[in-house]
Amino acid sequence: MEVQLRGNKKRILESSVELFNNHGAVSVSTNHIAKHLKISPGNLYFHFSNKEEIIRELFARMVQEVQVAWDPERGLAPREFLETSFEVFWTFRFFHREMYHLRRQDPELARAWKRHMLQCQRLLKANYNRWVEEGSMRAIEDKDDLRLLSDSVLLSSTAYLGFFESPEKPASRKVIAEGIRHVTRILNPHFTDKYRTSQQAAQSQSSRASAPAPSAEASRAVEDRPGTSP
Repeated sequence: MEVQLRGNKKRILESSVELFNNHGAVSVSTNHIAKHLKISPGNLYFHFSNKEEIIRELFARMVQEVQVAWDPERGLAPREFLETSFEVFWTFRFFHREMYHLRRQDPELARAWKRHMLQCQRLLKANYNRWVEEGSMRAIEDKDDLRLLSDSVLLSSTAYLGFFESPEKPASRKVIAEGIRHVTRILNPHFTDKYRTSQQAAQSQSSRASAPAPSAEASRAVEDRPGTSP
C-alpha cells in the first residue's frame, strides 16, 4: 500500500509539471490534474491539499536539480554547464514563465524563490572562480562588472525559454540550443583564447561527425571519373 501511495504521488507530480508546462500553471486546476490521471479529486487531495502544495513540491525538486547541476565539484566546463542548466530549465519551464504571478499568489513560494536566487548567485560565482583557476575564463577584477555579468547570465538563462513562447507558439526544444548560443555570446568576451580555441575545435569536429556520408551513387560517380581509377 505504501509503495502504491508513493507511486500515486509521483504520478501526480509528473502529470502536473507536464500540464503546467503545456497549458500554464494558472489555468490548470487540481480537477484538471485528476482528470488527466483518471483518478478522483479525493485521491489527489490525499497527497496534496491544494495546487499550491503541488507547485511548492515541484519547485523544491527544481531547486534540487539546479543545485546538483551547478555543483562546482562536478567540474563542468562553461559549455557543459549551460547545456545541463538549460535541460533543467526546460523540464520546469513553467516556473520561469509564470513565477512572477505564482510568487504573488503564494508568499511561501516567493520566499523560497528568493533563497533559490541567492543560492544560484553563490553557485554561479563558485563556478566562475573555478573556470578562472582552470584557465577557461579571464579574471574580472571589477566587482561591479563581475556582478553585472553574473546577473546577465542568470537572467538570460532562466528567462530565455519563456521569452520566445506564446499561446500561439509553444516552446520547442530547439530553443534550448538557441539559448545556449545566446548566453555563450554573453560569456565569449571573457573566455580565454585557450578555451575559445578548444570550443572551436570541438564544434568543427562535431560538424564533421554530423555531416551526411556520401551516397553510394555519389561514390560510384567519383570512382567513374577519368583519372580516379586506382
